[in-house]
Amino acid sequence: AEEAAAPAKKRNLGKYLFRATALTAVGCGTTVMVMSYNSKKRKQAVEEKIAAVKEQPVPTRSDSLARMAGGEEFDILVVGGGATGAGVALEAQLRGLSVACVEQEDFASGTSSKSTKLLWAGSRYLVKGLVKLFSPSSVLSPMSAWEEFMGTWHMVMGCFRERTYMLEMNPHITNWVPIAVPLVKWIIWPPPFDYPPAALGPMTGMFVAFFKFYDFLSGFSAPSSYFMTSARAKEEFPQMDTKRMKYVSVFYEGAHNDARTNLCIAFSAAAHGAAVANYAQVTKILFDDNGVACGAEAVDKADPHARPFAIKAKKVIYCGGPFTDGLRELSEGKDVKPVVNGSGGTHIVLPAYYCPRHIGMVDMMTSRGSFLFFVPWEGYTLVGTTDVKTKPDLHHEVPEDEIQYLINECEKYLSPSLKVRRRDVMSAWYGIRPLCADPNAADMSALSRDHVVSHHPSNGITFVSGGKWTTWREMAEDCMDQVVKRDKELGKKAGPSKSLETPLIGTGQTEFFPE
Repeated sequence: AEEAAAPAKKRNLGKYLFRATALTAVGCGTTVMVMSYNSKKRKQAVEEKIAAVKEQPVPTRSDSLARMAGGEEFDILVVGGGATGAGVALEAQLRGLSVACVEQEDFASGTSSKSTKLLWAGSRYLVKGLVKLFSPSSVLSPMSAWEEFMGTWHMVMGCFRERTYMLEMNPHITNWVPIAVPLVKWIIWPPPFDYPPAALGPMTGMFVAFFKFYDFLSGFSAPSSYFMTSARAKEEFPQMDTKRMKYVSVFYEGAHNDARTNLCIAFSAAAHGAAVANYAQVTKILFDDNGVACGAEAVDKADPHARPFAIKAKKVIYCGGPFTDGLRELSEGKDVKPVVNGSGGTHIVLPAYYCPRHIGMVDMMTSRGSFLFFVPWEGYTLVGTTDVKTKPDLHHEVPEDEIQYLINECEKYLSPSLKVRRRDVMSAWYGIRPLCADPNAADMSALSRDHVVSHHPSNGITFVSGGKWTTWREMAEDCMDQVVKRDKELGKKAGPSKSLETPLIGTGQTEFFPE
């Protein structure tokens, strides 16, 4: 009887496993269908909203400077006109506050124009977070490992939200770009990210599955990831050394002209009522009798005969990126303790023939362990970036050894017949990313690649620094959330955030372009 019952138990177990697998497949399929449907409905709603937008004229620089010098007291004075500063100005203005924003040079003249030109959701951070979560060291301290991973998770999900906003709400200044991940071995050793199971990634399809998961996390807002055989890769990316390829995985990220986007943010703030001016340098912070900042003294650098003028404001916000400590010296003295470290990134521009116009490439396993993008941009080929410690410098020269490093690294997956020579480098730039700690926090030992919003306890000045290009709007919203929460007067006047539902200038109708 026992011998007869054994096959029956095996059959029942098989039925249960089959049913569980079928139910899981149906559940996953249903979830994907629902998310895809919601994505289509959301895109349709966004298109309708964009079609209904009517552009407002942008005040001239002279008009903005006249307002600033005319004695008007603004609710917010933003010092710095990069992506963060322009974003804070737009966020505050949309909430119903009066805003002045000044930039000492061109908008985006610093870090904001020296990026890799991608609006990416943070695949690298997600991978590193997962690797650390499932590493043996996490067994010793599972709760702290989980908390650290959840911090990374929330940051990455924020990046997904912001990337969706930029690509869907602002299609006039953004576009999707497919990025190829070439795989030349079935087993990779040393393993990617120093994670031994990842060595089997190409053989097991782990990377393909990861990018499908990446699609899922985005709510399928991006075009779907896919993989190419070496034969198809030769057709799509003829510059690639496809003879060595086992296959090529492809995923999508957003792309933009960062300087143009920065201008759109600044002009959008101005169109909604903010007084915005470039080449207006703050030379002094003004304080009331209680030692609280009440404005700034600035000078029009475009006028060689200009005299300093006072800008009155209830709240001063520094948005200096990696140069925040220089602004803090204006209000805290020359001996202020630095809290912003710089991470320098070099980019080079090569001729168009090094890369197809419709697809880019990324090396996730460079000799330094960082990512290296190789993407089409403005009719040329952009290669970057590096990641080295540096001191913030607005006009930093591009290190020659970093240029040579990029040349050597980008040859790794290119056809042997396509050599990258030093004379092929048409231009180069060096951007400094801010890694910041909060000087007014109890623990300021950790530098953050996420952003920091800090409030001085006595002079009332707030600064925001750090973050990524993708999260400029999130940083601005977080900054203003904290400001209006701490200031009762501004809190009563300010409305809720509207920036996530507001397209940037250039999407709507004008009298010259009514459709």
